This record gives sequence, structure tokens and C-alpha cells, in this order.
Amino acid sequence: MSGWADIMSAAAGPAADLQKALRSPRETQLRLLRCIITQNAHTSFGLKHDFATLETFEDYTNRIPIRSYEEFEPWITRVAGGEPNVLTRDPIVAFEQTGGSTSGRKLVPYTEAQLKSFGASVLPWLESLLARRPAIRSGKAYVAVSPKIRMPARTSGGVQIGLPSEGAYLGQEIAPAFGQILVNGLAAGRAEDLREWQLETLCDLVLADNLSFVSVWSPTFVTRLVDILVNEADAVMEKLGKAARARKRFASALAGGSLRTEVLWPNLDTISCWTDGPSKFYSKELARRFPHVHFESKGLLATESPITIPLGFAKGNVPALSSVFLEFIDPSGRSHLANDVNEGIDYRIVLTTWGGLYRYDIGDIVRCNGHKLGVPLFTFVGRAGLVSDLVGEKLTDEFVSRVLADLPCATMLVARNGDVPFYELWVDGDLPVGSAAIEARLRANPQYSHARDLGQLGAMAVVSTSGFVHTLHQQQVKEGRRLGDLKAQALLPLPGQARQPMAVSATQNLRSQLPLEA
Repeated sequence: MSGWADIMSAAAGPAADLQKALRSPRETQLRLLRCIITQNAHTSFGLKHDFATLETFEDYTNRIPIRSYEEFEPWITRVAGGEPNVLTRDPIVAFEQTGGSTSGRKLVPYTEAQLKSFGASVLPWLESLLARRPAIRSGKAYVAVSPKIRMPARTSGGVQIGLPSEGAYLGQEIAPAFGQILVNGLAAGRAEDLREWQLETLCDLVLADNLSFVSVWSPTFVTRLVDILVNEADAVMEKLGKAARARKRFASALAGGSLRTEVLWPNLDTISCWTDGPSKFYSKELARRFPHVHFESKGLLATESPITIPLGFAKGNVPALSSVFLEFIDPSGRSHLANDVNEGIDYRIVLTTWGGLYRYDIGDIVRCNGHKLGVPLFTFVGRAGLVSDLVGEKLTDEFVSRVLADLPCATMLVARNGDVPFYELWVDGDLPVGSAAIEARLRANPQYSHARDLGQLGAMAVVSTSGFVHTLHQQQVKEGRRLGDLKAQALLPLPGQARQPMAVSATQNLRSQLPLEA
């Protein structure tokens, strides 16, 4: 298809730039850092931190503290109010909104250079994927977008909140080609009612007999759509109207009571989604529903910046060296560049972006699983900001993710208050081991073990919670979260403990919406 050919052509330059960067990671990163701080030396932020006098990486790390979003928020508030030259010399073209700050949302600033940094990561991935999976080019793609349940908005200073489409990340010049290959078009997400958007999306997908590629973030997004497709089959069939071929193929795929995805989408070659960390189980469940499809692990891409890029390596994804300046903070707190990380170590990610975030602590933890031609390969582990500390046990999301990683069903550890605080293990499916076995794993955390021995924490309870993941995600979307931001989490702290309170707030009434059985 011509759209795919145009994308391949547009990707050639960024892919070559990335390959060059991977051959000299340290030099590439230091050159990128120099460009960012030189360009922004005379901004308010640059003047306050004497950017003009910074000579080395060590100068940068010694003089610029690592900051959370909350610590950047006063600067971002000034930008949102319309003040120029605060964080970046270039104007802010838009903010993207995501959850996570103490106020319940983050406004992430985008300049034109920041938008191009996304294309510098996404296009090389597409070039690599299309070379490895050429069958994708024979059909169309479904790329998950968020329904427009949030009204268009601007900041008090008149800056737009929200990009016009997901395709904006690839650049306006490639938007027409991107639109050609999408089954749902660049106007997807047009329905403002969540159920109506789901039905329209399902109709687009059923009509797409030549669907060859699906790109989503969380694998639960697709499993949920498949469940709705089965449960709302009559409504979808009615909405298909006179599309006789699609109706016949849909009916054939439903014969036998369950959806045979290989009948409905016989040309589907690849699904790209998260497969690491808390998403590991959900990706396996999705693969069970799509036995004829290749699964491509999604790189780590946040609203703030690209972080890692999948190029088909079994051990993980490469760092986005040509898009963002990346620091890898080891457990001792020491900062490393990409050329200086060690296999088997977990690192916290700190970013410096073209959008005006300098040494920004994004809260993601990655693990180096090895190297390929001298380049480190990373997988996502979990969120550093999700910590539950009822009585001093300090359970983290990445630790709990490891504890639950091999369980063959959806699970989440939930903090509970009471006369004696305790944890519930929410389970959607059949748990093959007892609560004692899970508790034994949790006791690898010495503070948790000590609190249990002292009776400060009660015994963990296993609770059956049918459909809790889908209910949680639906609630988060209603509260304004973008679908692309809905990462799976293994741990649910009490309100006020997490650095991402929106990840917690959406669940406060969740128990009343779910069938819970001890």
C-alpha cells in the first residue's frame, strides 16, 4: 500500500540517525545535551541554573537537581499562563495532559523540536518492524486512540491542551500517509460517549477484512474490545447495517460461542503492545486469544518523551539516543549514561527533553538485560513512584510486580486499612497457589516480614475480583486519563501515598462496582 511505502521512505533518515547514534552512544548523548542546554541558556530556567557555564556532564549533574513533576510545576504554570522563554527558547505549541501530579493531572509542554523527537523514535521502530514483518505492508493498521470524552481546552495563557491526533507525533508531512493505512482514520475517537466510541471502533475493526497490524499500549485494551465484541455482538451487527460481507465473516467468527480471531482477521500479522512488568500476564492472555499473530514488545514511550525503542532484539529495547538525553540512576543513586550500564541492574530513568524538562524524574524503572553490539537492551520493570507504606514495609510496584509475575491470572496487591492494616490480593481467575505462598514471596522484603512477625500487618487475604482491570481502566478514562497512559500496575497503595494519585483515585469506589468474594 502506498501509505506504508511513504512511511518507509520518511523513516529512512531517522532510522539511519538512530543507527549512527547506537554506534557511539556516549558521544551522541553528550552532543544532544549540549544542544539542548546551549539553545535554552537564556531562558528563565537556564539563567537561574547558569546553563552558559556548564562544560561537562558532571557540571550538569552537580548543578541541576533531579526534579519531580511537582517541582517543575511552578515553571510549567508560568508557561501555561502565557509567559515566554521560561523553560525553552522555542514557543510551546501545545500541552498534553496526563495523570500523576498531586493536583491529579500533569501538563507536559511540547515544542516543535519535542514533537520531532517522538518521530525520531517511532519512525525507526516502524522501519525495523516493517522490514522484519513485511506482511504488515499488505494491509491496514489499527492504532489505539483515546475517545474524545474531554472537551477541547486551552490554558489561561491560551496554549492548546491536547494534540489534534495521535498522528501529530509523526509530523504533519507524514500525516496523510498515516491516515491512508489506518482502518479508523485520523478522525478516530470522534464519539464523546465511551460506549458509542467502543461500538464505532468495533465496527471499524469488523469491516477491516485486510487488518494486518494492531498497535496499542496496554494489552488489556484489546482483550476488553474483544470481550465487548462478543457481549455486544447484536449491537455491532445492527451497526454494521448492510455490510453483508462483514456481517457474514463476523457471524462465522462467532460460531461456537467464542470469537475466533483468525477467522475475523485472517491477515492480521502483528500486535504491538506492552509485554513487560505488570503487563506480562495480560500480554500472554492476549496472545492466547490471537494464536495466529506475532507479538511485538512495545518500547517505553511516555507522554513526556520516548525512552526505549523496539528493534526486534530478544533481550529488550534500545535507548532512544537520538530523541532524549537519558540518565540511568542505579540503586545507589549514581547517574550513568547509556554506555555505562550493567546487565542485571535496575535503573530509574531521568530525562532531559527538548520540551523543557531538565533532569526530570519520570518514575519508570527499567532493567538492563544485556547488550547488543555494545548497546544496552532494556525492559520495563515498574513504577518507582508507586510505594505502599502502611506500617513501614515500603512495598514498591516493581517488587510486587516480580512477586506476581508468574501467576497465570490477573492480580493486583491492594493496601487495606483497619484495626490491623493488611493487604488484599485481587485475583481475576484461578490462583494455582495459596496465600501463604504469595506471603512467603512478599517476605523477601525484610520490612514486610518484620511487620508481619510483630503483628503490625495482618495476613494477606485473597479476594476474587472478576473484571477488576477493565473496570479500573474504564473509571480512569472517565476521569480524563488518555488510553495511552493506562499502564498496568501490580500495587494499589492507599490514597495519599503514591506519587501518581490518579492511579489510586480511580479505584476508591471500585469495590462497590465489582463482585468481590473472599
